[in-house]
Amino acid sequence: MSRFVFKLPDIGEGVAEAEIVKWHVKAGEEVAEGQAFVDVMTDKATVEISAP
Repeated sequence: MSRFVFKLPDIGEGVAEAEIVKWHVKAGEEVAEGQAFVDVMTDKATVEISAP
């Protein structure tokens, strides 16, 4: 199994950290560009991140 390093995109307001709330894909599953990937929670909001 390969390893992918996910860099948190700029989600605004200078947020540098987020906690993973929900994965939309399972380990080993193929992901298409723009597909819902993960929900993250910051100190201000919960945001859905799409695959790069």
